[in-house]
Amino acid sequence: MKLLFALLALLAITFPLHAEPSATLLQAGEVPKPNVLMIAVDDLSDYISILQNHPGIRTPNFDRLAKRSVNFTRAYCAAPLCNPSRVAVCTGMAPYQTGIYELNDFMMKSTPALAAVGLEEQFKRHGYNTYLTGKYYHGNPVNWWPEKRMAATWTERKPPFSAHGPILKNGNHVMGPGVHAIGPAPGDMETMPDVAILKNTQGWLKQKHEKPFFLVHGISKPHLSFVVPQRFFDMYPLDSIVLPETPDDDYSDIPPVVKEKVLHSQDLEHFISIEKSENGWKEVMQAYLASISFCDWILGQILDSLEASPYADTTIIVLWSDHGYHIGEKEKLHKRALWSQSSRTPFLISLPDMSKTGRNCAAPVSLMDIYPTLNEICGLDQKVPQQLAGHSLAPLLENPEADWPHVAVTSHAKGNAAVTDARYHYIRYLDGSEELYDHQTDPREYRNIANDPAMRATMGKLATSLPQKWIGSGGKQ
Repeated sequence: MKLLFALLALLAITFPLHAEPSATLLQAGEVPKPNVLMIAVDDLSDYISILQNHPGIRTPNFDRLAKRSVNFTRAYCAAPLCNPSRVAVCTGMAPYQTGIYELNDFMMKSTPALAAVGLEEQFKRHGYNTYLTGKYYHGNPVNWWPEKRMAATWTERKPPFSAHGPILKNGNHVMGPGVHAIGPAPGDMETMPDVAILKNTQGWLKQKHEKPFFLVHGISKPHLSFVVPQRFFDMYPLDSIVLPETPDDDYSDIPPVVKEKVLHSQDLEHFISIEKSENGWKEVMQAYLASISFCDWILGQILDSLEASPYADTTIIVLWSDHGYHIGEKEKLHKRALWSQSSRTPFLISLPDMSKTGRNCAAPVSLMDIYPTLNEICGLDQKVPQQLAGHSLAPLLENPEADWPHVAVTSHAKGNAAVTDARYHYIRYLDGSEELYDHQTDPREYRNIANDPAMRATMGKLATSLPQKWIGSGGKQ
């Protein structure tokens, strides 16, 4: 609570300098609440410079944001797939609570999800104006909240929402077969949906707001297709590209169920076909890195706009990516796995008084912690009908080195889950097979030590945090 009081005290001083809050916010002497700018990135892995997981990456605006944020260096998604991960952030509930495990398990069809108060609804019911542009939910809007509920939830929504582009003059998107298109965009910056999304946010930040706002900005890149303007490819000449190490025996200690059911055959086929091409994985890596640097440019434009706005000193920034991504690690392309490369994600929170106090936090945290954290630091009523799966990060925002008794839990499909604590990453599959990695000695997860008898006690302790009940797909009991 110390953090909340400090933040509210700061807002009481700074808010009147920038905007006139409505009378409803000042009832009974209430201090104006902070604004929230949430930036949700699609398919961004831990390659960025602030997580130091790829040599030569150029992401100066992530560095810039980190200098004013707590950078959670060991953050994990609820699920290594867009739809379940995003629903988990929105509802604060884990996939095993909502039954939303796959891309086609829509919120519209999940009874537990529909019974929840969405994060955006939580802000609206506390007097916030709410704005949405870019990808926050997954897929077609008809599969989100019912339309009447959406209309009541959002003060304003502006497309595009899930466009990965670029968009050509004929209106078509650049997408191709297999791994989809990669390479320089055939048009300029204006063909990129992310630029249209950016203009929406810039417009909102220029407006005078009588109420505090909750603004969600979804950045599409680096989601496929890996097609961005040439200037971003020029940052990464092919002869400078470094690929991840893939030991020949990396699959020798992985349970059979992973090869048979968890790893999609198309991933392996893609790996083999890419490996046989002229430049192999270098072209894919180059295009992914270029897409990340394009994302970084968009982030820089958002930060510029916020800093130039009347709300620079009254706005919390929350940035997260829905999951990690493989570009060859474990001989895999895309996500859909419980290894850390799929589940580790960028995650930063910047409070208005953190302009020069950025710090790293190595505690294992989850994107499901976003909901309870914003509840606390924004002074919202924490009584919601759903059981929140996460924990407030307020103690870590106050002191990134504070004791953190929690673990991060990630699940993939029904019955498969991973638990990450301060040192170990433990995976148990539906058939009971296991993997265990020691991040202290094996951060790339090359050596599965689950069969080491000396690790049984450690695994037993981690297993106590595995989901005890898995609701049926779509929320069916």
